[in-house]
Formats: sequence, structure tokens, C-alpha cells
Amino acid sequence: MSISNNQRKIATMFFIICFMLFLTSCTNSSDFDSLLSIHMIDVGQSESILIIAPNGNTILIDAGDEVSGRKVVRYLKKRKIDDIDVMIVTHPHSDHIGGVEAVANKYVIDKFFMPDITHNTETFEGLLQVLEEHNIDVSFGKKNMRMRIDDNLYLFLLSPIKNHSDNLNNWSIVAKIQYNEKSFLFTGDAEHELEMDLIEKYGASFLRSHVLKIGHHGSNTSTTEQFLDIVQPNVALISVGKENPYGFPHREVINRLISRNILIYRTDEQSNIVILSDGFEIWSYDAPWFH
Repeated sequence: MSISNNQRKIATMFFIICFMLFLTSCTNSSDFDSLLSIHMIDVGQSESILIIAPNGNTILIDAGDEVSGRKVVRYLKKRKIDDIDVMIVTHPHSDHIGGVEAVANKYVIDKFFMPDITHNTETFEGLLQVLEEHNIDVSFGKKNMRMRIDDNLYLFLLSPIKNHSDNLNNWSIVAKIQYNEKSFLFTGDAEHELEMDLIEKYGASFLRSHVLKIGHHGSNTSTTEQFLDIVQPNVALISVGKENPYGFPHREVINRLISRNILIYRTDEQSNIVILSDGFEIWSYDAPWFH
């Protein structure tokens, strides 16, 4: 029996549709069960990163501002998150801590880390009140902290290292995930001075990371040439608001990344971003903004 061209086209389209449905199903949370997944949630000109280990343990780094906290909760529900095993607020600025209340109202937080620094704002006072109301024990993040999250998956807290006075960005808790052969570095709003602290303290062999969350939303106060040459990332993640008043990400930072052929993902252009890893390879179903 011969097959017409129209039948061939229909069969081909059916295959393509089935394949696309398969890929779509792979982006659901069930596909992440055996993988490490890094979710940079689009919270505008603030920041929130969800990390899900293969065993289902969760890490939430920052929760956006007060308005975007609800968006963070919706995203967690979409991913069928039951509780937060580790939460880190990198530093006390409102665009990183404002959404903690929304998260704490919906989720049990097992371990909570923040830097040992205060901030004289209503948002920070509100954070302290939320922690007290929900009986959340606070640990101060600092250098040389290590936690086992899953088999062959470890979370390191690398800073604060020094007293940076009233520069809250440089009090940021910088965190590193090591999963088998792959590593991921999350820098909060770390600026040049903290980047130099990290280089001096840990050196190139430890700081080398395949994925780098760009510091301070792509500000030119961060992501220096020297830091990039030490970390040598293959992939850069930028959490930044569309048409924000600061001009982030600054052109100098983008040029530094492009000149090194680093794949760039950014929330202002691509919304939510998901990076996956089995500990030996890293990939995403999202095409990078620059490649």
C-alpha cells in the first residue's frame, strides 16, 4: 500500500506534536525527580532562586520584594514544593527579603540563614517579626560552612568574610553548590570588594564554577574581569527587572560575559529560567539570551 504525500505530512506532524508534548512533559516537576534543578524566578527588579535536589530537598535563596513574594509562592506551588529545607537571605535589602513573609506564611522553613548584620528599615524589622511569629530559628551565615543536601550534593556558604561596615551588598552570603562534577555559584549582591575577599580566601580551584549567578543584578560594581577569570563560568544567570531605572545589567558586564563566550540567561528578557544537571552535564530547555 502506497502512502501519499499528505499522509506523510500528517504522520510527520503527528510525530512532531508527540515529541513536543514529550518535551513539555519533561519540563514539569516530575522530570526533575532525578536531577538537580536551579530555578531563577522572574521577580522583576529583585531576586529569588529555588534549588531542588534530586532527593527533593529544597533551598530557597532570597524571596524577592514584598510584592513579588506572592509570585514566589505561586511558583513554589506550581513546582509542588511541600516545605523549604534551607532558606538563605543573602543580605537585608528589601528586594531580597521582602517576600519572606509570604513564603513563611505558606511553608515550613527548616533552616534559615542570614548574615549577622542589621538594617534600619521597616522591611528588615518586618522580617525579624515574621521569623519570631513563625518560630524560625536563625543561623548566621559565614565563611567555611558546609551542608550535605543529597548524595554527592553539598551546599557551601562562603561569606561574609570581613566586616564591610555599612555596605550591605558586601555582607552578602555567597553560596556554592557542588554536585558530582558540576558547580554553581550564587553571589547575592556581592560587589568588587567581596569578590576580592573570595579570591583571597578560597582561590581559583575552589571558586571555579560552571554556572555563575551574576552579582547585584548585573551592576558594574560587580562581576569584575578578575573574578570572571577566576570563576571561569560557562553559564551566567542575571535576575533583573525589565526597563529598570538603574540601567541593569550594565553594558560593561554584558560585554565581559560576551567576550568570554559565556552563555547568558536573564529574567527581564526570558522570564523564569530553569537549569538542570545530573552532576555530569548541565542543560536547559530554554535557549540562552546570548550564545
